[in-house]
Amino acid sequence: MKRIVLSAVLSIGSVAVFYGQEQKIDLNSGTFEVKRCDRVYEEKGIITYTGGCEIIFRQAGKPTKTVFLKKNEKLVVQGKHAAIVPTDVVSDIRIEGIELTARKKNFSEIEIKQEALQNIQSFSIGDVLQQLPGQFIQPFDNTQFKNIVFRTASGTSVASNSTLLSGDEAGNKAFGVQVMVNDIALSNNENMQSYNSAYSSPFGVNFSTSGRSGTLTPSQPNFGVDLREIPTENIERIEVIQGIPDAKYGDLTSGLIKVETFAKRSPLRLDASIREGTYQLGLTRGFALKNNQALSVSAGYMNSITDPRTSLIGYDRINTNVLWGISTTNIKNKLSFSFSQNTSNGKKDPDDLTGVVINSNNKSFAISNNFKYTIRGTGRKVFNTVGADVGLNYSTQFTERRYFLNQGSRPYGNALDNSVYYAPYTPPSYENQTFVDGKPVNVYFNVNADGVYTSSRKWVHMYSVGFNFRYGDNLGKGKYGTAGQFSTIATAGGTANGVRDYNYQDNVLATSQYAFYIQDNIFKRFSNKHTLRTNLGLRYDIQNGRSTISPRINTSYQIKDFTLRAGLGLTSKAPSLNQLYTGPRYFDILLGDYRLPGYYTVGIMQTVVTPGDNSELTPSKSWKTEIGIDYKLPFATFNLTGYYNKLFDGFSTISVAKMMDKAKVEVSAEGTHIPTFEIVGTEKFYYLQNRIINGYESSDAGLEMMVSFKKIKALNLITGFNASYVKTKSKKNEGIPSIIAPAIPDPDFQYGLYNDTHTEATMARASFSFDYHLPSSGLIIGLRTDHFLIDKRLTGGNDIYPIGYIDPQLNTVMIPDGERNNPIYQNLFRKPSEESLSGLGNKTLHNIHLRVTKDFLSGFRISVYVNNVFNLKAYNEYGTAYTNFTPTSFGANVSYKF
Repeated sequence: MKRIVLSAVLSIGSVAVFYGQEQKIDLNSGTFEVKRCDRVYEEKGIITYTGGCEIIFRQAGKPTKTVFLKKNEKLVVQGKHAAIVPTDVVSDIRIEGIELTARKKNFSEIEIKQEALQNIQSFSIGDVLQQLPGQFIQPFDNTQFKNIVFRTASGTSVASNSTLLSGDEAGNKAFGVQVMVNDIALSNNENMQSYNSAYSSPFGVNFSTSGRSGTLTPSQPNFGVDLREIPTENIERIEVIQGIPDAKYGDLTSGLIKVETFAKRSPLRLDASIREGTYQLGLTRGFALKNNQALSVSAGYMNSITDPRTSLIGYDRINTNVLWGISTTNIKNKLSFSFSQNTSNGKKDPDDLTGVVINSNNKSFAISNNFKYTIRGTGRKVFNTVGADVGLNYSTQFTERRYFLNQGSRPYGNALDNSVYYAPYTPPSYENQTFVDGKPVNVYFNVNADGVYTSSRKWVHMYSVGFNFRYGDNLGKGKYGTAGQFSTIATAGGTANGVRDYNYQDNVLATSQYAFYIQDNIFKRFSNKHTLRTNLGLRYDIQNGRSTISPRINTSYQIKDFTLRAGLGLTSKAPSLNQLYTGPRYFDILLGDYRLPGYYTVGIMQTVVTPGDNSELTPSKSWKTEIGIDYKLPFATFNLTGYYNKLFDGFSTISVAKMMDKAKVEVSAEGTHIPTFEIVGTEKFYYLQNRIINGYESSDAGLEMMVSFKKIKALNLITGFNASYVKTKSKKNEGIPSIIAPAIPDPDFQYGLYNDTHTEATMARASFSFDYHLPSSGLIIGLRTDHFLIDKRLTGGNDIYPIGYIDPQLNTVMIPDGERNNPIYQNLFRKPSEESLSGLGNKTLHNIHLRVTKDFLSGFRISVYVNNVFNLKAYNEYGTAYTNFTPTSFGANVSYKF
């Protein structure tokens, strides 16, 4: 703080009363003359000047002094005291100490704020998070949904052919990432936009299409919040907790992303960004209202197409937000209303007559409120503050898939119960249409009371008790479509896993989660100036009737510049509606297909119905442990963290052996009359059917390093470094074997049981950031480097010998270890397969990205981004370019403040 006189004052809430006027203020020690201020505030005898003021200070017997307020300063005058103090405007690159990179906090939190939000050209927070340890700048594509995983080798691989995090490994971990905006949980648990969830994996990708113009993949159920839907216009800071969160936060297993926005006075700012086939326009404005109130308004539009030459595949986002806030001595309140619309369009390629057309339109309405009341008065109080956070979100989600079929007339099943019947036929050629109409609604509520207690020995306890409540439902029309839009059967004797219309409003029950928690954050500074911090928490969850007790602890001990950290905690994630309510499973078998051209077409179909809902699913859980050290050197701050995370009861799919009584029919046909049939008996028929279970487990063990170097003032250079190493092992739970029919039929063995294959993945990455920062000129020149040191994946070979079998009566028989290679089981022996190794092999890859930002005093600001600035190429052993190695691309952002 820079003082004009010895005394200083603190700024309290103020009200704007007049603008741009010059004033002289007489003090006992001299005279102030204030010129050319943008704003002047006055309340309760306190006058505040902001916005480029020229201050002339005259004092008898001393030379006149002239001071110019910087953009991050304000002059506060109260009576005979005056001071120049920082304002809350902290995102100006003309400030010397602005943060340009993500920063480590007390435990496993990483904070991204101020200018660091723009370190990578960001169209959503999914882009911002690419600067975290273990992440990298990925190829730009906004036509595919974005999610993220932390501290695992199951994430996006530079050697992979896809940027999507799908499959049980990555899916479980992406599903376990919780996103909160202003302490209100965002939920994707109610998203049910899937086509055949009764049979597919819980982490299979739905409604995706690829063509010459690119790939379109709308937002998906079971994968967590689509990060494309959260713009960055009005974000003040993002905090990411990859380790153990406080007990207040639940319904997560992988990590927590906390986004904060504030209502405050700010100039009108217009933003325009462009990169490849994407452009974005944004507008923000903040108003200072009376009585310590403020109002912030933001709106944005983004349009993204994969191939500008065709415009066949595109994504649009419209977002608006109004945030009102009030801050007084006793009350702090934030009220937010937002509307967003996200549209994924996959148009028909005129040169591809059988191409798939996909359209997805999601509209979301959200309202939330954060309230905090400070209890005033004398005397010792158990609680100093009470607060409540409440959020309501209602969405309409409509997805359609259309494509042309010319496969001849085919029978398909349409029965809703066990029966043998005449099946309908599709037209010889028609447009197949499938629709999913979802209307998810979710409510989040949290109430807490906080207090502070200091013991006689100066142990400080900052404690909190609270209650969480979550409610989720889907009121949509559900899945439906044209005749034969589901599975058809080509020939008699054929089978299909059929899908029928399924109404969510009638069949899906609402889910609820309750949680009680207590947290005690302990602080103690000892006489030797050592410092102890310990965050103790206990959370009790009731998720869809299933109870979980989650203890959590983070602790650190600081000795001067050295800090030792450790943490341990349990977290849980409830299943989604799409996993719980899949609809009944229909098995259709065509008993006969009889056609007499010009007279009749008759298909005799048998359908067996199995209940498809998974009410027995329990929450998945994760034990998270970490230990770390922090060390402050004269030139840098060093952070090293080792962790081990164990996910269990994860969601996966197994095959279940089924047996049905297949009808034997006797068909009578006379002349040109429609044939009739009679059931004359049955025979056993075996088949497999998928279902979702708690049957997956994985472990992640790794190291994470962050180094923040102090600014080299002689060079105006700020340098940062982060690195990560992680090994992930995953498999289905013990006792959940693979079920496979024998290659050679055997009357004694209907199916063989085999150990499931396991996978091991290892990744090591590093990244440097070099930022040349010249505050006086408003200039930043930054280089970001990505280094892919290890990237490999080992998939275990299959077992030759069975561990058990299922007999014709569907009894499960386990085979003793020493008997598994007995020749009596030879029909169950499988061909051996070798372990497969994929990834980069022994190669290492490197990429470099450039950012240049210039701020002009006129209010303009221009940023230019060049990914892969040196046009580096990366090829695999077959001479094919790695899909996820970011190619050269250019982007720019222009903003203007009025």
